[in-house]
Amino acid sequence: MLHGTAAYASATLKLITRAHLQLRVLSQELDRRVWSDPGVVELLRSFALRSPHAELRVLLNRPKAAAQRGHRLVELARRLPSRIQLRELPDERRSLVEEYAIADEYALLHKRRHDDLEAYWYAHAPLEARRLRRQFDQLWEESPPARELAELRL
Repeated sequence: MLHGTAAYASATLKLITRAHLQLRVLSQELDRRVWSDPGVVELLRSFALRSPHAELRVLLNRPKAAAQRGHRLVELARRLPSRIQLRELPDERRSLVEEYAIADEYALLHKRRHDDLEAYWYAHAPLEARRLRRQFDQLWEESPPARELAELRL
């Protein structure tokens, strides 16, 4: 179990470095303290460019919050739209409060509630990672592109 934002950010770095082909992130609004951190964003950029088969998918509950004030991951996704995809949960799924990130089908970072200070880091949890990946993929199919995050603000 992890406690606090610093531990969560450290586990996020570990998760990204373990990913080979797939990273899936379900988040409320991409907490800036973690997902806009220059080190995290650079690792995500390297992951996305490592292979033409690399897949980074992000589902957001509140994309407007992530779109405000220059979020580094959002800016990266705008520069690499074929490598990083952002979608918005449909209205009927807005009640989801958990957050998680999955590397391939084995490593998992999970918060039961987005505003919780406790999170769970599993370097090797293939059964739970596959279960959440299936949930994520179902949500992904139901979700439209996050329009607020795709447009360039000049």
